[in-house]
Amino acid sequence: MKTSLRALLCAGVLLAATLPAVGSASAASAQAEAARCRIVASKPAVNQLGQLTAVGSRTGRCFGKTRVRVRIKQSVAGPDTTLKSGSKVVRTAKLRVRANCVPGVYYTQVTGRFGQVVNSRRVNITSCTPAPAPSPSPSASPSASPSASPSATPSATPSGSTVGTAVENEVVRLTNAERAKGGCGPLTHDAKLRTAAFNHSADMSAKNYFSHDSADGRSFGDRLKQAGFSFRAAGENIAKGYQTAAQVVQGWMNSPGHKANIMNCTYTHIGVGHVAAGGPYWTQDFAKP
Repeated sequence: MKTSLRALLCAGVLLAATLPAVGSASAASAQAEAARCRIVASKPAVNQLGQLTAVGSRTGRCFGKTRVRVRIKQSVAGPDTTLKSGSKVVRTAKLRVRANCVPGVYYTQVTGRFGQVVNSRRVNITSCTPAPAPSPSPSASPSASPSASPSATPSATPSGSTVGTAVENEVVRLTNAERAKGGCGPLTHDAKLRTAAFNHSADMSAKNYFSHDSADGRSFGDRLKQAGFSFRAAGENIAKGYQTAAQVVQGWMNSPGHKANIMNCTYTHIGVGHVAAGGPYWTQDFAKP
């Protein structure tokens, strides 16, 4: 669950860039680059395959390509060791490296142009047990029973809207019912948000993954913008395995992070995408224009 695009971009820890002692012209260029183009490092975590994973990003108004390197560093007595390293020449992108997991204290180090170095916070990995599908950020606990494939054709709601399928509109109705209990106004099912949500569920289904980040590295904020929806605040819930609208909404409501998105009175619009194949996969996109 991410509560806003800002929170998404700040998921890593952004520390002050370390700049080399060079001539004044080069130093000025480095400072200008650091001001408009950021390097971000996320804390390492254990993924659903039991691997230690770290993500680094180059984001902002970055005008030129440069090599960005992401390292998983182990914090040990003496010089810290590099467990895994990967690099790529990019303008803006997210880079992910994975390594075999061994319990210990780790952090992510990202280096970029002009000697920028950013370290994430250290995290103590006590277990390499694969992260379950239900995690506080990207998922909710799935049901294992099989499901029938619904139609992806939009169907009319009682209000006359033709945004979304019947099962997607049921998710909207149940979500609004929960919001009403907390004093929040109803969300409008928006065609652009629904497109972003449905496309993400379809992409996860087709490529067999489960994450807020698309297989091509796009964030949910990127997907909303590409669908043509401009927003001041946005959030996303996803889930896999639930068979009905009632089950998935209840699953989200039972998870504090997902419930916080549903009960955020700031949001005014929603898009819901449901794809049965391989899941079912569910995506809720929330936003305030």
